[in-house]
Amino acid sequence: MTETLVTPRVLREYALVADGERGALIAPDGSVAWLCVPRWDSPAAFSELLGGPGRYTVAPADPWHVWGGYYENGTLIWHNRWVGSSATECREALALPADPRRAVLLRRIEAVDGPAKVTVFLDVRGGYGRSRATSVERHGGIWTGRSGTTRFRWSGAAKARPVDGGLRMTIELAEGAKHELVLEISDRDLPDEPADAGRTWAATEEAWSRVAPDCSDLIAVADARHAYAVLHGLTSASGAMVAAATTSLPERLEGSRNYDYRYAWIRDQCYAGLAVAARGPHPLLTGAVRFVTERLLADGPDLMPGYTVSGQPIPEERQLRGLRGFPGGTARAGNWVCGQFQLDALGESLALLAAAARHDMLDEEDWKAASVAAEAIGKRWGEPDAGIWELDNRRWAHSRLACVSGLRAIAAVAAAGPTGGH
Repeated sequence: MTETLVTPRVLREYALVADGERGALIAPDGSVAWLCVPRWDSPAAFSELLGGPGRYTVAPADPWHVWGGYYENGTLIWHNRWVGSSATECREALALPADPRRAVLLRRIEAVDGPAKVTVFLDVRGGYGRSRATSVERHGGIWTGRSGTTRFRWSGAAKARPVDGGLRMTIELAEGAKHELVLEISDRDLPDEPADAGRTWAATEEAWSRVAPDCSDLIAVADARHAYAVLHGLTSASGAMVAAATTSLPERLEGSRNYDYRYAWIRDQCYAGLAVAARGPHPLLTGAVRFVTERLLADGPDLMPGYTVSGQPIPEERQLRGLRGFPGGTARAGNWVCGQFQLDALGESLALLAAAARHDMLDEEDWKAASVAAEAIGKRWGEPDAGIWELDNRRWAHSRLACVSGLRAIAAVAAAGPTGGH
């Protein structure tokens, strides 16, 4: 299998599997087209989505005529399915509970209807495709190697052989048979013990079973549960929720506006928390409050519009050389929002804290953060800001209305008690 430049698919055809610390996009041809390791804003190990080299493909070796897929209810466990002379599935997930420094990508191949012959190809390319794999070795049926600073270990691939800079093998399965593949990737030395497929799948299934509430009283039950799953998949252990798993995708066909959204925007974090709070207490709401509180206490009136999931400033925008980008876009990392002031974020933070207070979820630090936000509004009320549209700095009406709404909301819950004494 020689390296080829793959034409990107329609975006809606990609599936997202995520574990809160990073996300992988999987194309209909079974290729992992995007995965950053170890965290959301790290360099990609698979950057095919933006025209970069490197891929991890699991697909039928024989021609297939129909492709489809589905998520297991309330999870980001995805099933790719191909139908030709037989039907083959690949069950895909990033393992939970997530390790902040190590991605564990699970892929279970199954011959669903008739025998299956599947081609598997792995070519890890760290640094957005700049680094070819080196030190690739097999020990007891398990492959290990490096790609720049990226380490990887591949289990279930004892038959793979080095081909064209990657590892390739063909798997033949009788009807009903399954084959497990486990890929571990990190920027640090991997644990001595390889991840066990069975135990890791069981832990992942158990973790997802606790994510989405019942939702049986809602009209669109499946949609609501899937929304919880997506939000959970985008939320780090820090409580920060990234705006997207990807960078550099144009807002419209052949449009020039494309940005890096692999960061947590305070406004988006608050809106998501408010949506969750409308239904009741949930770990997503707890995480949102924790992250916003920490940022308010750290930065006060200098609250930035967005942060990395670890709470650090977003790096300045730069072009990613060597990637041709998605059609109509330019490959880039970082975001110019790092130099902006958006007054409305302070008001939306207060609205989030007020919503959590109505569920009696605020502690002393959270109330202190609310005071900091209110004082920051008073200090910066008269200044021009970039606003929700991130345009030129003006005294935007929306920014001030967001602050008024947040102040009214937090004042109402503080006056109502019993936690109002803070």
